[in-house]
Amino acid sequence: MKKYLQLLLAASLLTGCSFAEAESNEAQKSSEEATGNPVTKNTEVYVPNPQVSEDIDLKKAGDSLTDDKGELTLKAVNDVNKTFKVNGIEYKVKDVKLLHFVPAYSLIDFFHAYTHEEEFDFVKISVEIKNNSKDNYHFGPVAMVNINDSIHKTWEDDFYLENLNGEITAGQMKRGNLGFIVGEVDSLDKVEILSGDFVDESEKKVADPVKLVVTDN
Repeated sequence: MKKYLQLLLAASLLTGCSFAEAESNEAQKSSEEATGNPVTKNTEVYVPNPQVSEDIDLKKAGDSLTDDKGELTLKAVNDVNKTFKVNGIEYKVKDVKLLHFVPAYSLIDFFHAYTHEEEFDFVKISVEIKNNSKDNYHFGPVAMVNINDSIHKTWEDDFYLENLNGEITAGQMKRGNLGFIVGEVDSLDKVEILSGDFVDESEKKVADPVKLVVTDN
């Protein structure tokens, strides 16, 4: 019971965060329009993360690569491909991966905000959100993650920072990843994911969070 109360609290906190982030994004957009610089937003075209090596070519456990961002090794992967449909919004969890990362020296300062280890394991959750309705909503794909019944992370621990939380306008699609540093983990036996609330523009909750349990294949 205590664990689920924590999950619901995280979902509520994420609702508030979504509105705060939306206001910040709107301010940035206005500034960019005023200066004449191009305004971009997260749509169906995925842009590689600036902090982490791209893992698309890592297919099985043990595969690794090295680039200018560091050395990345795939330890485990669970293909999920589960889609939830809520109030015209399609929310899809594509896969959950366990990876080991040794960041390049140039990225050490960035990761010190999340860990003091020079190399670490992390869980990456790939998601896709599409608003098929005519209304704008606020939604966060991951409010809290419970890993192997022993590691608990919230949206505040995400280091991918791909602006997946907040407003999703009518017809908009968001696609990207969330990453959570977990220290040293041998396998992904069980990953519990709780999304944020579905909230309309008047800050009214219109649907409960999505709960998903991913187990080892």
